[in-house]
Amino acid sequence: MGKWMLLVLWLSWSSYFAAQNAPPRTVFYQCNATFISVAVRRDPQDNRIMLDPKSLTLGRCPVSSTTALLGFLVFEYRLYDCGFSRMFFGNAVKFFTELVYSPDAAANVFPQPFREQISCISSIHLNPSPLETTVEVKVSGAGQLNFSYQVMTADFSRPLDVKEFLLGSPIFLSISVLTGNHLPLRLFVDECIVASTEDLNTSKQRYTLIDNHGCFVDGKVASSRFLEPLLLDTVRMTFQALKFVDSNEQIYLHCKLMVWDPKAVNGLKACSYLSDINGWQLLGDPQSDLCRCCDSTCNLPFRRRRDVADKTGSGIFHTLVLGPFNIHSPAVNGSPNLSNDSHALETTSAFPVPPAVGAFFLELAVLLLLFLGVTVYGRVTSPKDLEKSLLVPHEN
Repeated sequence: MGKWMLLVLWLSWSSYFAAQNAPPRTVFYQCNATFISVAVRRDPQDNRIMLDPKSLTLGRCPVSSTTALLGFLVFEYRLYDCGFSRMFFGNAVKFFTELVYSPDAAANVFPQPFREQISCISSIHLNPSPLETTVEVKVSGAGQLNFSYQVMTADFSRPLDVKEFLLGSPIFLSISVLTGNHLPLRLFVDECIVASTEDLNTSKQRYTLIDNHGCFVDGKVASSRFLEPLLLDTVRMTFQALKFVDSNEQIYLHCKLMVWDPKAVNGLKACSYLSDINGWQLLGDPQSDLCRCCDSTCNLPFRRRRDVADKTGSGIFHTLVLGPFNIHSPAVNGSPNLSNDSHALETTSAFPVPPAVGAFFLELAVLLLLFLGVTVYGRVTSPKDLEKSLLVPHEN
């Protein structure tokens, strides 16, 4: 009988240790003294093989929602609902349990079992205020919020290792945030300004791409816009390469970003101006009227205290500087091919000649304007925006 008991124990422990940790950047959570929220990426390896929600448990709790957060399985429970263990030390208490995935041998589900320890540490107060003692803890893929960007191909299939473009050519950008030990957050671009220097304060020449809390205002005079699909932690966008008169060929983008609780994003937006409908459209929801303020004044749904790296309510502000981008004017007798690998460089001359006007007369007109001290910017139609008068003309 003793041998059978040892065998059963050995098999139990073997099964326990057979389960590995969850794949990196799969499990995210935050908790306080009474409540926990856990989000588990439904496609852990980005290969369209999904977790089976029925095979995933947090302590004794099942998945509470499969739809609350796009692409994630969500647990939202009070700690004692799921049977968290407690360990006290000093003025703190540690709550811990395990997130366990034990799939059946079924087709079309993620087959690899895993278990991840979930632990939260909270301070002990005589009159505790649980919501004020929220602690974000270490999980797989832990770290600070990391913001990054990549120049992409036109179809966003791969990044490009180039930062040189012809004047007027489209530049495709992917801006991302790595949430690390935070729950998944939604990324927004609140503002984006083109400047001639890395330090915005020292730049005498500026041009606004995105303004009014998420309105891509450059889209009214160029083919600039936010791009589908709507993603949680990534913003895709495109704008036309531009440069400043009497400046070097380098430009920088100074973008104010917001990362926000995806359940509390009411009023935050990514709006593009589409010429085919002659109006504004919200990324991910064409029927929404959230963008109607873009032609007037848009207000944030909260009071903003600072501009950079400011934690306010359910979100964080951050300023990201992109660049430098080197913008070259096309050669007179054709456009030089700066890189055979970049779709962004496939463009026509920045000074298209109308059919009824000869190239000689067009060049003469441009020289005359420059002689008189008038700056021409081919995309600009509104003369009341003084900053636009600093830009070199290029093709629509």
